[in-house]
Amino acid sequence: MQESNVYLSILEKIKKPKSMSETRFTEYMEIILAQIQNLIQDGWDDAAISTYLSSLNILTEHPIENLCCFHELIYFVGSDIYTKMLETSSLSDQQKVSLVIQHLGGYQDKNGDLQISGTASYHFFPDMPPGASFLDIYAKMVQRAYPEGLTITKKDKQLSKTAIKKKYPMEAKVHQFRNQLDRHTIHYVERYRKKHDLKTDEQAIKAILSGNWFYADPQYHNRAQLGRDFLENDIRRESRTLKNVGLLKKIRKRGFYRKILSGDYHSEFIIDEQGQLLSQWKEEAQKMDYRKMAIANGETFNYGRRPRDDFARTHDKLDGIPPRYFDTKERNEIKRDWLSPNDNWLYQLIRRMSEKGMKFKKSPVTQKLSKNKQS
Repeated sequence: MQESNVYLSILEKIKKPKSMSETRFTEYMEIILAQIQNLIQDGWDDAAISTYLSSLNILTEHPIENLCCFHELIYFVGSDIYTKMLETSSLSDQQKVSLVIQHLGGYQDKNGDLQISGTASYHFFPDMPPGASFLDIYAKMVQRAYPEGLTITKKDKQLSKTAIKKKYPMEAKVHQFRNQLDRHTIHYVERYRKKHDLKTDEQAIKAILSGNWFYADPQYHNRAQLGRDFLENDIRRESRTLKNVGLLKKIRKRGFYRKILSGDYHSEFIIDEQGQLLSQWKEEAQKMDYRKMAIANGETFNYGRRPRDDFARTHDKLDGIPPRYFDTKERNEIKRDWLSPNDNWLYQLIRRMSEKGMKFKKSPVTQKLSKNKQS
């Protein structure tokens, strides 16, 4: 195996364990050299690799046996070693943001939408919970990489949504990568709930976050479907939002959804009146009616900061405006018929009552009686 000067300078950081023979140390170094070559092919730079090699010095007991296990952790996005390597890398913030998506096998399909390859070597670390340091670190990288937000030129706003996503591929992938972060988090919550035999997703979320959470405004997560939940005359024409009567129809039929946010403002959860998650990543999402409702109203990972502390308006720039141009084709189609309530005194009253435990959805028996009366 050929060793470049770069390899040699990097390998000087490796200390020979006291109990290891010279022969075993040579074998140890050869394994590490092979690992370095793979890491370089994966896009890691010298600084990140140096961080990995420095971490190897903690493997004082059974170093060769533990080496492979430790190395495997690099391939889990969100693990401690992956996070440290990403942080200490000399790559630019834009390059780091892109590298994570690349590692997970991200690519654009014919509609310009982000897809994740099932054959990628890297995967999300299954033990990474909402509120994990990686999620905050990655969000801050996005903030620094795109200080003006995921922008397009005024002229390009006239293009079709697909054309925009193809002309701005990195911006589109960064925006839609929020969905992949959501998918990991929702699956983590579901596994936690089953493991601890909890009755509701809400119980699991609050246990995971251990008090470091808060309720947030769920206006854009209480959309209702035109033609099924309300009629044309229930719409405020000037803002294309629901009138009060439209909101009341919606909550009587579907209930009012609450939004829980992790303390770092990044992971959000939409909860129905039974304390269950409303998300396109749940098993129920295979049912078309549920899927549409979940996509229209479900959670979205936030790259930006909490608005009250967000003087640079990172939340607007990275989370609020980009959906206009970079949402998936499926979500763009669904949103046409799903409208949010008007943010007024009635909406805010219902929101606060809901957060106190009030439920508004009619029971199945009551709904059946109402239908019989109408007929």
